[in-house]
Amino acid sequence: MHPVLIELGPISLYSYGFFIAAAFLLGMAWTMREAGNKGLDSRYVQNLGFYVILGGLAGARLSYVAAYQDVFSGDPLGVLKFWKGGLLFWGGAVLAALLMVLYLYRKRQRVLSWLDAASPGTALGLSVGWIGCLVSGCGYGKPSDLAWSIMPTHPDAIGPLFVSLHPVQAYHAVVALFCFFMLLILKNRVSVQGRLAGIFLISYPIMRIIVDFWRGDLQPEFWVMNISQVIGLGIVAIGIFLYRPLTSGN
Repeated sequence: MHPVLIELGPISLYSYGFFIAAAFLLGMAWTMREAGNKGLDSRYVQNLGFYVILGGLAGARLSYVAAYQDVFSGDPLGVLKFWKGGLLFWGGAVLAALLMVLYLYRKRQRVLSWLDAASPGTALGLSVGWIGCLVSGCGYGKPSDLAWSIMPTHPDAIGPLFVSLHPVQAYHAVVALFCFFMLLILKNRVSVQGRLAGIFLISYPIMRIIVDFWRGDLQPEFWVMNISQVIGLGIVAIGIFLYRPLTSGN
């Protein structure tokens, strides 16, 4: 693991921050491509990107701080150092999606079509973002003796050092990449607006919930499920709502 990608004197480029930035840029670029294919005004992608980045980072960081308050008890300013790691995906996803929908509604855009256009790019960005977690050590897995286990040794890695762990970050990256290719295959076969987004919001959370059972940084709080898995079930419910052909408009 390499939490610090490049060090130039006093300046450090953290791997996590680099991959998160790459994830946002790739996601926006692919969404712009999909928007153009759907006849949507791709110029809105830049503004959408601003709200997604703002909501995603703020929501993910605030939810992480709320869940791990003890980590920052001796370093209050550490709350602002999100580029070192420490983001909870669902917190960021919920706030980013809310800001995105509100923006599109205000601009009188076809909200469901935009959600469809954003789904493949979101899946691609998630895959890249999880690689950032892998190289920085956050979102680590439970102890494992499997042949493909990983062992964090870098002192700045987030998680237990010198312990063989499930590479759940890699599992998550593969799941997101699978969703990306699945959506590319299905996008021309799904004609109902919002249904492609529904498929994404059903498939990705379900697979993520399964992988999360091998997470070592999240503890069960609701019977056998952690808070991330419970929120994931709520996202699946939204996906089912979008999948059903309730409307042919926006």
